[in-house]
Amino acid sequence: MKINANFRVFAGVQFDPTKYISSPSYGVDRFMLDRIGNEKARATTIVKYQPNSNFPQHEHIGGEEFLVLEGTFKDQYGSFPAGTYVRNPIGSKHSPWVEDDGCTIFVKLLQMAEPTDEEGTDPLYVNFQSDDSKKDASTTEFGSLLEMYHNKVTGERVQMCWIQPNAMFPFDDCAPNGEELFVYEGSLEIKDEEYEKWGWLRFPPGSASGDRQVLKAGSKGAQVYRKTGHLTEKAISMEKIKIAEEE
Repeated sequence: MKINANFRVFAGVQFDPTKYISSPSYGVDRFMLDRIGNEKARATTIVKYQPNSNFPQHEHIGGEEFLVLEGTFKDQYGSFPAGTYVRNPIGSKHSPWVEDDGCTIFVKLLQMAEPTDEEGTDPLYVNFQSDDSKKDASTTEFGSLLEMYHNKVTGERVQMCWIQPNAMFPFDDCAPNGEELFVYEGSLEIKDEEYEKWGWLRFPPGSASGDRQVLKAGSKGAQVYRKTGHLTEKAISMEKIKIAEEE
């Protein structure tokens, strides 16, 4: 299976809750954003857990990162409410479940390189909605920005951005290496297209001209997960797991 699998072109998806697809696990549905592979896949997905559902124990052979969008995500290591960013490193295992409130996450699978000595192999948890995280955010020309993760070897960087209403989202020094944006709240506008809550955009490396230059927040502002540096040839070549088309 291939969905938005060409990383050298722009891709954008508007979230549509009527287009969830059932997964092999009962009570777990998926809205696919990009994907290479079938059940074993390099994938970016919105996953919805119905109340009191669970997912069998599994190992993250290529790593896992996710944002909790709604509800509370639970596993044997803790409870992670909406507004939490989680990175589970290569080789980690867990058995997630949810309770009465259900849970929805934005998740990326099989997209990690081997961890560096500096970062180690421990999971990373960031409650980006907490008062402490917002205090740690730096002021920018568009609003504010919280650094959540940076890999100096691959160039991958993950940030949470708060963009003021109608403010331009500038093409900075990180953007030329490719950029992925997920609208956590509010909206992003690019020419005549408005990507509202849970909309997703991916710009290839070198997108220094054209539509990216006119990207801005909508009239109510935007809170955006931003990932850069992971779409270069170097970064992709360093991903531990490579998925063949037939998988």
